[in-house]
Amino acid sequence: MGIVTQTTAATDPETAADFGSQLQYSLTTVPDPLTVSPASGTVETGDLIIVGSRISPEPVETNQIAVYVPLGTEAWQLALDLTGLQSLINLTGWTGTPDPANERILFKPATGHATLTPEQGITVQLNKLRINRQVGTAPIVLALNWRAPGSTSWRTEEQTLAIGKFPPGFYLRNLKPDSAYIENGDTVTLTWERSTNGNETYHLLYESQEFDVTDYSTFRVDDVSRNTMFYLRGRIQAGTGTAERTINTYVTVNRPDLEISSLIAHGTVEAKKGIIVGPQYELFRTTNSETIRKTYAADTAGFMTVTLLTLDKNDSVGRRVSLWVGSPDNASGFLELNTADDGMYLPSRRGATVVVPAGQFGFSLVGTGSRPSIEARIVWMPLGTDSAPPRAQ
Repeated sequence: MGIVTQTTAATDPETAADFGSQLQYSLTTVPDPLTVSPASGTVETGDLIIVGSRISPEPVETNQIAVYVPLGTEAWQLALDLTGLQSLINLTGWTGTPDPANERILFKPATGHATLTPEQGITVQLNKLRINRQVGTAPIVLALNWRAPGSTSWRTEEQTLAIGKFPPGFYLRNLKPDSAYIENGDTVTLTWERSTNGNETYHLLYESQEFDVTDYSTFRVDDVSRNTMFYLRGRIQAGTGTAERTINTYVTVNRPDLEISSLIAHGTVEAKKGIIVGPQYELFRTTNSETIRKTYAADTAGFMTVTLLTLDKNDSVGRRVSLWVGSPDNASGFLELNTADDGMYLPSRRGATVVVPAGQFGFSLVGTGSRPSIEARIVWMPLGTDSAPPRAQ
């Protein structure tokens, strides 16, 4: 049974605040993570640092901010009491007052109400909280009273943050890459700090892979080709259950590989290092000179390649190959190759490719000689790796 499950996300400045909330909060602790007090004797203390970020086009007025801290000895409660608590806030003229009866710390401005301007944030600190002796997860509730300027009606906005309490001596923190921005194919080395009391396990997870890193505090990842979120999960036995903490970090790749289900380009698509296509299907190969005409239907777009090879460069036999897209009588794309253009004979391989959208396409060969001196080969290469060969019509 998991009695503590805590995930600490890497900071993302692009989502530090939410337009749907007046304040969006993040929580850090000292120590990180919090550990419970021993079963008897000394009481451990911890600090909570709560940052409220705001990105809004309009100011708001507020007359109080309350932080609710569950008090008691149970696993779902955080602190034994508010004795010795030190409360701080970064807003000028504001003070914090412990309210043990309501299990909260109440922050108020001396002027009755104050204005939070657009993009203004707050920082609240609760120092020297007396952490209780039970491993578990406690909810911290933040309640903001606010109104629009000129309004007389106050509203309350609440958000809940979960905070884990871990066994004494356990910690997992500071997961960092040696570089957070790399080139495609580069290597990343991850480092972290963790406790080694003897009954912890640690696993590194990214994409679809998982590695046991219990005996390590560093890990090398080669050939990183796409933007990657790395997760480090630590577990420790706590009584009959387990306490689990997961931290993460993010690595951005310049010009990453992409894997998508579909792509629509309204402009030019340029491939610097080639295009990967599906398996090649040979539709036709002959050394005869007779006239041949074939039509196929494809379920996916692809490339059709024709190659003409002169087997005897001294032979004057010619062969003309026509490729079409759509239908032979109403083609939207058309290409011809001729082994005897302007009296020139092919001493070596010559090829051409037609890009074919899904639908009908085909080819015809017209021979002008009687000897098997020219080989014609036509190959279909679908775009994608899961497509079937074209069907003869």
